[in-house]
Amino acid sequence: MKKSIFFLVLSFYLSDLYGAYSSLEIATLEIQPSYNSMQRFPGKILPLNFSKLAFEIPGKISQVTVDIGDQVIKNQILAFLDPAEMQANLNQSLARFDLASQALTRFKDLKAKGFISNQELDKANSEYLIAQAQVDLYTVKLEQTKIRAPFSGFIQNRFLDSGTVVSPGVPILEIIDSTSVEAHVSIPVNTIENLNIGDSYNFLINKKQYPAKFKRFAQMSAQGSDNRLCIFEFDSFINPGSISYLELKQTINKRGAWVPSTALSQGTQGLWNIYTLNRDSNNQYQVSKEIVELIHAGKDSAFITGTIENGDMVVAGGATKVIENEILRAN
Repeated sequence: MKKSIFFLVLSFYLSDLYGAYSSLEIATLEIQPSYNSMQRFPGKILPLNFSKLAFEIPGKISQVTVDIGDQVIKNQILAFLDPAEMQANLNQSLARFDLASQALTRFKDLKAKGFISNQELDKANSEYLIAQAQVDLYTVKLEQTKIRAPFSGFIQNRFLDSGTVVSPGVPILEIIDSTSVEAHVSIPVNTIENLNIGDSYNFLINKKQYPAKFKRFAQMSAQGSDNRLCIFEFDSFINPGSISYLELKQTINKRGAWVPSTALSQGTQGLWNIYTLNRDSNNQYQVSKEIVELIHAGKDSAFITGTIENGDMVVAGGATKVIENEILRAN
């Protein structure tokens, strides 16, 4: 339901001001069954992928090929351990594999001629398989002397340099994704009920709007809060760490009307006052004070409810312009 406030500027003769005339701005109320509310929820922009990279085996760092801020591509080698030991182990296992392969070939030939038993052939075959497994193992170990980029991105941190002896799992580099980002937003459960997974919602970032798809949300909160963490994914890349605001336009089913904010004056017990004009047959207006409830406050207007009716004339300026029970006569 759109916001509707109609203004009139009327000149009145104020009975208690010695014949002076003044103009009042009058808002004519339009009762509505609901109103639209724009809510903003702050969010944190994070890269879709974020990893601390480490070696899987111990060793001495031979070289780190990248530094903070460098852009890298998936599978690019970022750091090396000294590969001498693993290369030697691989060379040794390759020699054993070659020997086992030749032996197995000879044993198969001897078995075909009936010179050896099945047991001896099985033993030769087992030694061949063991030697092959050793080659596979040290091939993997040699590859583990390298750190490769798991995805395309930027180097966020570099923790260690060449010459450092490291244990498995000690972080060497930190990398963030350069292709996609997501927003993490804490949203009340009753608001999440109005969101649909897969739908697109707008975020305000650096005074620009960006659409993002609602991916998922946490079903529970460890802190017992009524809020849940919601994840939104962007199609375009946005600098991680940017301040973002999820903008949600909601329709609230509540009877009331919009009035200019200047029409409200503070009442008691959390309620507010407005001043209305009631015309009689002599073209005179009496000022009445109405007690209303403030439902939603906007920048320049407010949505109120109470004993107001459609077409009521409300004085913009409220108590600063008129006095309750004052008699006005239109000019």
